[in-house]
Amino acid sequence: MIDIHCHVLPGIDDGSEDLDMSLEMLGIAEENNTTKIIATPHYYRGSYENEFKDVLGYVENLNAEIKSRGINIDVFPGQEVFVDKYTLDAYKQGSIHCLNASKYMLIEFPMDILPDDAIDIIYELKLLRVRPIVAHPERYLYINGNLMNINKFVEEGCLFQLNTSSIMGLLGSRVKEAAFALMDNGLCHFIASDAHSTGKRCPNLGLVMKDIRKEYREVYDSVQRNAQCILKNEEIDVTIKKIEKKKGLFSFFFKK
Repeated sequence: MIDIHCHVLPGIDDGSEDLDMSLEMLGIAEENNTTKIIATPHYYRGSYENEFKDVLGYVENLNAEIKSRGINIDVFPGQEVFVDKYTLDAYKQGSIHCLNASKYMLIEFPMDILPDDAIDIIYELKLLRVRPIVAHPERYLYINGNLMNINKFVEEGCLFQLNTSSIMGLLGSRVKEAAFALMDNGLCHFIASDAHSTGKRCPNLGLVMKDIRKEYREVYDSVQRNAQCILKNEEIDVTIKKIEKKKGLFSFFFKK
């Protein structure tokens, strides 16, 4: 399996604290049948300004450690880009890039309020031939409080990535319900760990995907296929429809 969102690089953001933690995270990922990980450190102006050229070096170093220790995982470069008024210039200057230098950029926003210029920035990214992937939309208060608000992103052709911790209910019932509602409405194009440590937010993709395969086989197949498309920089051919009404929120087996 491919985990497209993971803070596994040591000591550069709020994810892995050091190499030992990174290696332990990779061990958990390997146990969960993950064979490829896109490392996505935050690019957040003023907090975590991890430029893409530096990420390339960090990934190279981690892959060398992985190889020397016989871990069966390949790590690829990426970033989780916090969208703000500087995003377009940062992309043009090469400070930020897409996942594995493809055309797919993982983006995030403030949790509580969507900035007024957010959709305009997405539109401008599209003009630069970038396909945005919105990270963990189920966590944003303006989406899990009113799912219809995701239609602003749908109208711009965004893809959506859900977190395993959200699906498992580790972030609360409201976030969990939003995650399943998005799946039920065809707005889950990727599932990823968004792992930050070896604790609650660990790289446990396989644990969740095992249950998704049983109850949401179409979602399971599509997220696997879409993740491959990122690494190969191939077109992700999906029909993205706006939410018109609320459907069933989540399957009974996840209520346990």
